[in-house]
Amino acid sequence: MGRQYFMVFMVLLVAVALTGSVSAADTNCEVGVDVKYEYADDNGNINPDIQELTDENGTKINFTRTFDPAANMTKIKFNYQNITNTTKFTVKIRAPGYRELSHTFQLTDYGTVYAAHLSLTMNATDAYKLGREITKKADQILNFTRTGEVLVITTAGTAYYKNQTTEDALEGILNQARGIVSYGKGNLLMLRKTRLDPLDFAFIVRKGNDLILAYFKNASMTPIYTGTVSQNMTLTQYQALQKKLGNDTFPIASLANAWAIGLSADILREAAFHGHVCMGTISGYAMIETLLKYYPATNEFGLPLEGVSYQVIGVPGGSDDDVFIYAMDATPGKRAYVGFNTTEDTNIVGFIRWNSKTKKGTLIIMAYNLQDLISKYKQETGATAVSELKFNAWAVKKLTTSPEALVKILYAFDNLTQDQVNYLMGYEPTKGNTTIAAAGLDLNYILNQTNLINATPSNSSYSTGNLTYGDLKNIGRLAAEKAVELFQAMGINLERDDYQLFVLTSAGYVRLNNQETSPIWDGIYDILGSRLSRKTLLPVHATLWGQLKFDFCLINGTQKIIKSMYYNITSGTLVVQNSSNT
Repeated sequence: MGRQYFMVFMVLLVAVALTGSVSAADTNCEVGVDVKYEYADDNGNINPDIQELTDENGTKINFTRTFDPAANMTKIKFNYQNITNTTKFTVKIRAPGYRELSHTFQLTDYGTVYAAHLSLTMNATDAYKLGREITKKADQILNFTRTGEVLVITTAGTAYYKNQTTEDALEGILNQARGIVSYGKGNLLMLRKTRLDPLDFAFIVRKGNDLILAYFKNASMTPIYTGTVSQNMTLTQYQALQKKLGNDTFPIASLANAWAIGLSADILREAAFHGHVCMGTISGYAMIETLLKYYPATNEFGLPLEGVSYQVIGVPGGSDDDVFIYAMDATPGKRAYVGFNTTEDTNIVGFIRWNSKTKKGTLIIMAYNLQDLISKYKQETGATAVSELKFNAWAVKKLTTSPEALVKILYAFDNLTQDQVNYLMGYEPTKGNTTIAAAGLDLNYILNQTNLINATPSNSSYSTGNLTYGDLKNIGRLAAEKAVELFQAMGINLERDDYQLFVLTSAGYVRLNNQETSPIWDGIYDILGSRLSRKTLLPVHATLWGQLKFDFCLINGTQKIIKSMYYNITSGTLVVQNSSNT
C-alpha cells in the first residue's frame, strides 16, 4: 500500500507542476502614469507622488517607482499572483498644491507582462488656486515679472481658508511667480497671526524712490488698497493707508521699507514673526552683532569654539526679547533665556559667554537708549520731527555698517563662576526640580562681586563675507547632489518632490562669514523639490554662529535612513558624517 500511495502522490505533484493550480507564479506588472495638472505650467515642474497601490481587496501592494523626465511619466512596477484582465487595482496619487487623486484601473495581458497606461488630471486645492490667482492679479497691477523684484507679505501658513491650512496658498504664490519669489531670496514673509485671522496678501514693488503696495484683504481677489507704502509718504497718504489696512498698516509698511533698504532676510523673517520692524528688533540685533564682534563664541576661522555658548538675561517688556530667542536659539525652555523685572530699564540685557570646559564665563551687559538714538538721528539727518519709518531706515543702515553705534556696552566682566551663573540664571539639576530661582540681572549683586575683573574685547575681525546669492544657492545644490550620491550607493534613487524625503538643515538660521544663508534652501529645492511650504524642508532652529548642517532623512517603509553632512567653512567643502546631526 505504501508504494501505491507514493505513486499517487508523485502523479499529483506532476499534475500540479504542469497546471499551476496550487500556487501561481508572480506576474510582472507595469503601469505608466501620465499626470497632468489643472495649471498647465505645472506639467513637468511637479513630480507626482504615488502614495499607495492596492488590489480589489484593499491589500497594499509593494511597488517600485521611477520618474522618466523625458516622457514626463511615472512608471511603477510590481508583482502580483493570479492576475487576470478583470483584476482591479487602485492607485492613490498626491502632489503639492493638488487634491489627492484615487483611480481604479485594470491591466492588459501582453504575454510576458501585464501593463496599463494611465492618463490622469489632478485638480488644484482651493488654497493653491487662491495663491496663484492673487499672484497673477497682483502682477497685472504691479507688473513685477518685468522688473523681477517684489516682496510678498502674507498671513498664509497660519490663517485658515475654508477651514483648511494654507500652506498651499504659499505654493501657489511660489509657482505662479516662477522663481521671482522664493524662500531663499527672502521675499516671501509670513506675518504671524492665528488660524482665525483673515487670509491677507500684500505685494510690494519698488518704483524709483517709491514703494507701491497692492493689498488683498480676507482672500478677496480685488485689492482694497493700491498705492504708496513708502517711508516718504505724506501724513494724508499714511492716513489713507491706515484707513484701509487698520492695525496691519505699520507691520506692512515697516517690513516693506526695511526690505527696500536691504535688511537681511533672516532679520526680516524674525521681524515678521515678531509682528513688525521696530527699534527693539533693530537694537536687539545690534546687541548680538556687537557681542559677536567683541566677545565671540568662535575662533579666528569663524568656527564655533568647543564648549562655549551664550545665555541671555533680559528684562521683559521690550521687542528685543524675541530677537534673542529667535537669533540666539536662547529659548526659555532650554534655560538659555531668563527674564525678570530687575530694573525699570527694559532695554538692558546681560549676556553670559560660558565655557563649559574651564567652568568660567564672561558677563557682558548692554543697553540701548531710545532718546539718545533719536537725538543722534536728528543731528545726523537734520530732521526736526521723527517719522518712525524714516527713523527705522536710519537705524537699519547703522545696523548693517556699524551696529555698535546703536548700543552701549555698560559692563564686561571676566572670571564669572558657576555659582554666580546659577544665582543669575537659576539652577535646575533635574527637570522640574529647581533648587535656585533665577535672580535675573541683579546689578547690585553683580557690581559687588570682588572676583570679577574687566574683560578685554577681542581683536579678531568680524567682517562680512562676499558670497553671492548664487554662491550660497550652490552650496544647497551641492549638499542635495551629495545626498543623491550617498543614497545611490545604497541602491536607492532619490526622486524630486518625494513626500517621504525630509531635509533638516540649520541654513536660514546660521550665517557664513556673517552672511545669512537662506539662499541654500533654493539650491536644495532645485535638486530635490524640498520646500518649507511642502513640509519637506525643515529649518532647524540654531544660533547665528552655529555650524551649517544637513540631514537628509528618507522614510523607506518602516526604516528611516539618514545621511548627514556639514559645511566646512575653512575648506569650503561638505563633510559627510556617519551619524545624524538631528
